[in-house]
Amino acid sequence: MQENNFIIDNHPYDLGKDIYGKHHDVREVQPILLKMILELDRVCRKNNIPYALSFGSALGLYNYGGFIPWDDDMDVAIDYFDVPRLVEALKNDLGEEFSFDCYEDNKKFNVMIPTFKIRYKNSYIKEKFYYTLPNRCGNGDGIFIDVVAFMGVPEDKKQHRKLLKYAKRRMISYSILDAFFRIHPYKYKTQLKLYENLVANEYKDSNTVSQTVIIPFQDWAEKKENLAYPRDVIYPFKEYDFLGHKIYSFNKLEEFCKLCYGEKSLKVLKNGEWIDPLPMNKRKAKHNLTYNLTSDQKKK
Repeated sequence: MQENNFIIDNHPYDLGKDIYGKHHDVREVQPILLKMILELDRVCRKNNIPYALSFGSALGLYNYGGFIPWDDDMDVAIDYFDVPRLVEALKNDLGEEFSFDCYEDNKKFNVMIPTFKIRYKNSYIKEKFYYTLPNRCGNGDGIFIDVVAFMGVPEDKKQHRKLLKYAKRRMISYSILDAFFRIHPYKYKTQLKLYENLVANEYKDSNTVSQTVIIPFQDWAEKKENLAYPRDVIYPFKEYDFLGHKIYSFNKLEEFCKLCYGEKSLKVLKNGEWIDPLPMNKRKAKHNLTYNLTSDQKKK
């Protein structure tokens, strides 16, 4: 991992307009996210549940020792077989400022998104996919951390992609019922969760792991070469320094970032300075339509 002597980028990154029409910088939401990940870390340590910063949060950890400066969310991974334990831990130990949603605790939860949403109560955010993947749970729409289950998957890439098609084939019908007719897609949810469990158990000893196969749009945003990773890249989770705090991420962090985002995603040392390769026009917050950083009020 690179040492924390890279350039601190003070360029302002727009978070978009809040419910009052005021623009904010992404760095205004990141202290809330830090507070949330520290609370999740406390709960997981108390209950001996391994967790890991994943995806963009893992890349931020590697490149910056903290957040990607323009990132407006956090991603966390846990092992699929630890899901029941995390449900109980969050029920018993999560602080009063926070709430959580998951299918295992609330059947209204949308199973085509990450396995858990952990939210900060005193806030509000409307996601870009709010209309097609609405939140039917009753714990509010606060700023959130996504927690996704990782599981064993086939070592053959074609077979892995084939498994993903199961959820993709159900997504349109699921969304039409849920978003447009407001009919609880109980049948599809039940099928997807049973399928998830079947795959997890069938490939529990696989040398290849990835996020749960029931998230249908994993490879839609861009054609990624790697949707799965060698088990020893992911496990065991390892402790790192994140903005002065001890937080867990994947075992081989650099290798994960290369496999997930490509070698060009990593900062490079040039003339004694760390250089971020991402063009300025792509350094944007990307998850919300509108928000409120100070309360759960949804509109003026």
